[in-house]
Amino acid sequence: MRHYEMYFIKQEVASQYAGKETLLYQLFLERKRALFVEEKSLLDKQVTFITEPVCEEEMNKYIVNELGGFRTYEFRNDGHRLTIKQSQSDASLFVRREKLNLYSSGSNDAETVFFEVIRKLTPSFFAIDFQSGRYGWLNPVKQQKLV
Repeated sequence: MRHYEMYFIKQEVASQYAGKETLLYQLFLERKRALFVEEKSLLDKQVTFITEPVCEEEMNKYIVNELGGFRTYEFRNDGHRLTIKQSQSDASLFVRREKLNLYSSGSNDAETVFFEVIRKLTPSFFAIDFQSGRYGWLNPVKQQKLV
């Protein structure tokens, strides 16, 4: 099973870190691995500073609106679930104030549908799969060119 954490990065931070995604990943990884309360507290503050809270109610309504037409989509118990039987793909998305959690198994078709829906909403969602060490923007952020 794959697990992605997706964070809504503030637009100005996303612009500054376009092309420097490894630095963002390192911050989130250090926070996840922090052993000491003081260290975790400091890293939590840094993450809070660079992220925007997710409005759970609005995000859930948006996803229901976008995926409600799928026969194999359901929203219950505060979770979205999509199954694509032809490709043996299953994904569940949970919206929280701090982050979105996506769990998927089988092929990546169902998770890709969720990624596409969220990508349309804003360019500054940063997804991380800590297990595989994969990370990146759902929608690549354009680097500012200074003239």
